[in-house]
Amino acid sequence: MTGRGGNNRPMAPMPYRFDPRDTAEAVFGAELRVRREQSGLSLRQLAPLVLVSHDLLARIERAQRRPRRDLVDRLDDVLDANGVLRRLAAPFTDGLLLAQVVVLDPDTAAPALRALIARVRAADHTMAAAHLEDLGAHARAAQQIASRLDFARQRVLGRLIAEAHQLSGWMLFDRGSVGLAEKAFAASRLAAEKAGALDLLAFIGGPNAAFVSTWSGEPERGAERAYGALSWARRSGNRRLSAFVLTMSARAHARLGESGLCTQMLTEAESELSRHRPDQPDPAWLEVFDAAALAGHRGSCLLDLGHHGHAIDALQEHASASDAERFIRNRTIWLLEQADAQLRLGEHEAAAHTVDDAMTRLGRGAVSPRVRRMFRAIELVLRACGDPAVSPVADRLREFNAVNA
Repeated sequence: MTGRGGNNRPMAPMPYRFDPRDTAEAVFGAELRVRREQSGLSLRQLAPLVLVSHDLLARIERAQRRPRRDLVDRLDDVLDANGVLRRLAAPFTDGLLLAQVVVLDPDTAAPALRALIARVRAADHTMAAAHLEDLGAHARAAQQIASRLDFARQRVLGRLIAEAHQLSGWMLFDRGSVGLAEKAFAASRLAAEKAGALDLLAFIGGPNAAFVSTWSGEPERGAERAYGALSWARRSGNRRLSAFVLTMSARAHARLGESGLCTQMLTEAESELSRHRPDQPDPAWLEVFDAAALAGHRGSCLLDLGHHGHAIDALQEHASASDAERFIRNRTIWLLEQADAQLRLGEHEAAAHTVDDAMTRLGRGAVSPRVRRMFRAIELVLRACGDPAVSPVADRLREFNAVNA
């Protein structure tokens, strides 16, 4: 892990921030606190306006209680949040809609499901949120007819059902619905097991379930899941997949502060990826992981370990090597993590430039919920740092977040 020696720089005091990797409840609580304070209201002053106790509001701000939908509506109205609080609360106030019904027949099931999955992946999947319910409906319809097919067609359809549930799980995680995401991953694993798809089992367990656990504050579980997935990846014989899963274990060790194990996993991932044969056909879902993505994940690990200068080097390596036209969401996330590292080093102008670049590159593309939370976290820090040089970007970011709220 070489690069510029950013670790010896004086650390600037950080203003109040929330971690966009927190639970949906924590993000809602942080936003509620910010908006309440901006309105000049104490907990005791706000409580009677929304017909609850100040103690309940305090627990909601600390993510110790979930607000009911009616309370969210009152808070949004009283604090003039223009629907932002309602949207942030959606992951824990709205359930997954199951009303849509799709009818498939044995001859059209696989082509229909394959075409839908391709459309969602082409849209960088998490930015195709409108297809979430559609994916679930098609997967359920396909499951209902699978038993009527011969063994070979059952396996083909089973893989597609597993992919549909995996996509649904990731999209649910991206919007903050971790519990529902876990259910979707469980359904995906079951379908993959029935289809005998070792590679999908590794993908579901590693880059999906393990990463979700790590991001959501359970890195011990993330490491356990990644190591379990690694056995499936190695049995599949796909070294690129093994490298991806090893990288997920590195992410978990980084969150645990285990620098040595993190470095070991990243080194093994680099080795596996270097031995992957370019002419080996890979499934579409594996295209997201390559040498540039590995550099991005390395930067995320270094950021979690507190090596902010080296994190910036790795994240800039990803930016220079990645395909600017693909995987917009990942590229944006890593640009925002680069800005986070720069802010933690007190490099406010550099951070503002990075955020400005992220907004410009994103253009009018859809902003997924997880990315919105990251933009909002950066905005809070930029606004609070008091550096007049970053004010134009902070103003642009405020408008960007308002439009994409």
